[in-house]
Amino acid sequence: MQKTISLKTTVFLISMAVVAMTACRKNNYYIDGGLSQQSDAEKNMPVYDFLASRPNHMFDSLVKIIDLTNAKSVVNQPNITFFAAPNSAVQRLQMNYNPDDRQTPRALADIGKDTLLSLLGRFIITGNKITLEQAVKDKQKYYPALNGDSLFLNGKGGGINAGSSIQTSAFYLEYVHMKIPGKDSVQYTGSFQTHNLVTSNAVVHVLTYGSSFAAGLKQKYYR
Repeated sequence: MQKTISLKTTVFLISMAVVAMTACRKNNYYIDGGLSQQSDAEKNMPVYDFLASRPNHMFDSLVKIIDLTNAKSVVNQPNITFFAAPNSAVQRLQMNYNPDDRQTPRALADIGKDTLLSLLGRFIITGNKITLEQAVKDKQKYYPALNGDSLFLNGKGGGINAGSSIQTSAFYLEYVHMKIPGKDSVQYTGSFQTHNLVTSNAVVHVLTYGSSFAAGLKQKYYR
């Protein structure tokens, strides 16, 4: 009898936990570990300082690119949307210069500054702070990147099953860089691990670890 009661109690507690988690997700679809976990000091930093100050150093390679290309003023300009690439995304660009993963990635300083600056421009939209909420409202919208390339931002997710008012998935943002014939090998689609980070001059969305700073650029090797 005691085991039966204990089992029923356990099932009940698990059920309540699932309900609570579902409710939390429903109320926090747009938070995604972003704005809600930022300090006021972080929100008052320009993009460069925000990236350079991360305690986990996840943007060190991106900061180095900004330094090498003298682009601090570019990422700190007012009213921009910035798609931040983590170290792994930059390393993917570096590794694509080698035929073998066991080889040392090409040093950023040995990649042309014009190439790095052009790629950085693929991840900046000027004159607009585009939030996840805005992207979901727009569904799909074209934007010119800072370097003149064509981007589409797609707001997705938040599905609702037929006959129900309960959302079955979170909203999310999808970044699409349109292929440039002769320059790119593919149309590049990127996804994000964190949306809606706020700095003094920008809204920042953080690309996933599996993304690539190359963003479709034609290279000799491809990962």
